[in-house]
Amino acid sequence: MNITERDENGVAVFVLDGRVDSEGAVDLDMALRGAVTEGKHKMILDMSQVRYINSAGLRTLADILTENRAAGGDLRLVDLNPKVRRIFQIIGFDRFFDIDNTLDEALAAF
Repeated sequence: MNITERDENGVAVFVLDGRVDSEGAVDLDMALRGAVTEGKHKMILDMSQVRYINSAGLRTLADILTENRAAGGDLRLVDLNPKVRRIFQIIGFDRFFDIDNTLDEALAAF
């Protein structure tokens, strides 16, 4: 999995490219926890290039969402592939995560 990070007006924007499988989830966890350690609790994940996510990836997202909200921040998801969006709907994560269609929508929410 390839993960790039940039700052957009105090919001950490991560662009994910690849599968969030067991190996990709480890990479994602390290990247997001690194940002949390730096005090970044407002995050956006651009998931337009993610075609698959498993339970390890979902657990990582849930953990970071909980930590960020407890610190007054959030974790917003952008541009989910229809298959990935369906997984979120099946397990009910679409009720907990804010899912936006565009990066601009997600940034405006902060």
